[in-house]
Amino acid sequence: MVRKCLLVSVMVLSASNGIANGGWVIERDDRGDSPLLKDRKTIAMTPEQKEQQALATAYGAALKEEQERIRTHWSAPEVSSETRWVSYSGDYSSKRVVDFEHNQIEISVDSIYQGGRLDFAAMSKKAGSQLQRTLGTSIAAALEGDPIQRAINATYANLGKEIKASDASNELVLKELFNSPRPTAEDVRNKAATLMRNSSIRYQALNASLSLAAIPVNTGKKLTYVVPLPDNRIRKKVVEYRPEVSKNAQRFALSSDVMMAIIHTESHFNPLARSHIPAFGLMQIVPSTAGRDATRKLYKKPSLLSAQYLYNPRKNIEVGAAYLNVLYYDYLKDIKNPESRLYYTIAAYNAGASSVARAFIGKASFTDAVDTINRMTPEQVLERLVKKAPHKETRQYVEKVLKRRAYYAAL
Repeated sequence: MVRKCLLVSVMVLSASNGIANGGWVIERDDRGDSPLLKDRKTIAMTPEQKEQQALATAYGAALKEEQERIRTHWSAPEVSSETRWVSYSGDYSSKRVVDFEHNQIEISVDSIYQGGRLDFAAMSKKAGSQLQRTLGTSIAAALEGDPIQRAINATYANLGKEIKASDASNELVLKELFNSPRPTAEDVRNKAATLMRNSSIRYQALNASLSLAAIPVNTGKKLTYVVPLPDNRIRKKVVEYRPEVSKNAQRFALSSDVMMAIIHTESHFNPLARSHIPAFGLMQIVPSTAGRDATRKLYKKPSLLSAQYLYNPRKNIEVGAAYLNVLYYDYLKDIKNPESRLYYTIAAYNAGASSVARAFIGKASFTDAVDTINRMTPEQVLERLVKKAPHKETRQYVEKVLKRRAYYAAL
């Protein structure tokens, strides 16, 4: 019972104006004091490790190829990230972006001219069609249409690994915009029409003082419709995920508020979140590091989870909770004060347990840093993390998670 209360009992507010981009950092397992690294003496050359190397290579090659294709049509070869789901039409002439952090959709289309002037009716119709496609896309369909993900799945197949269709969710990526869990085609059309009425236009290299009607004949520029999403969308997403978070928080003796804050900071509730590492899903899990730690906890043996598996929100939350349990109760158990340990856990989730030790002793060794940490008060530990953590991202990350934890505790 005491173990179950440890994380729940810690409530500290910390303000921050910074923005942290989450993600697992592989270096946590490359340090000499890492428990997982010690295990690698026996698993370093296992088939699973070779599989991960093959997947990483496939990911890098697929990313490069996709960016080259995009670059022939767009000046910036943007692909999906932690907070932006990016997709293109088949001919790459149109671009669709769901910006989960700024709560908006961006639809970019080629400029269409009629009689030497922009044909806004035609462009609006084209943008509306692309918006409908975005609103009606499921998580599974989004992954199927992603060239990078297809390359990853093909590598799994070459390795003799089965990608189960049930791993990916058939729920809509933006299901929270609809009253029904299974909206009809008419529901999607109506929602797109409603959202388009509130859209604004962003034109490349357009002077703000220049009237759109005065734009010269075809310049080859793209026109972007910025579509704001409802203010209550994020709250609906919280309502959607909170039962699953609460269930796993209880199962793994964690605070649901901490988990919600981490999800918010890592992905802004983007189920298709993907980082450059790559890490996948709501809680940004790297299969070869955090994924192995979590599967050891869940299934008594480490295994390599597919990206497809980690894009399923419920499965991702379970894996993330299992890893947090391992981090707090196993890897960092020598930090005696539960409040200090919570702060360190949050920083380690972002940057790795060994890397964070640099804030205390100037070198990447958690084992050597423990005595120093235990001589400090929780307030001193927190201050050291937000001022001396080796990466600015980590310093901001700790503050952001604590601030959001307080928000979710008050809901």
